[in-house]
Amino acid sequence: MLNMAVKKKKVVKKKAPKKTKKVVRKKAPIKSQSFKKVRAKSKVVSRQARPANRKFRLVVRNLILFVILSILSYVLYTVSSSTLVDVFYFLGIIFGVISIALFIVLLALLFLKLAKK
Repeated sequence: MLNMAVKKKKVVKKKAPKKTKKVVRKKAPIKSQSFKKVRAKSKVVSRQARPANRKFRLVVRNLILFVILSILSYVLYTVSSSTLVDVFYFLGIIFGVISIALFIVLLALLFLKLAKK
């Protein structure tokens, strides 16, 4: 009787089933079409107004600069009597051509500005 073995019951723990989470994607809020149009128009107007003035000022400033450089080159061409005469002559021609090109760009910008009104 003393040697009676006591049987122990083995307790087997079962793992709890994993909970799967459902992924719910949130839909982006629907924007109304009228909101898009108003927003796009305000951006376009603000972007066009400033660069037009900047382009105009840039062209005028460069035109004045190259006209002055062209006149200065022609004056130095007539005054100098050394080998630099050819250099001043070519510089005068180059600056003159650039001045004419900038004048054409200025006329085109003025025409576009008047056409918008």
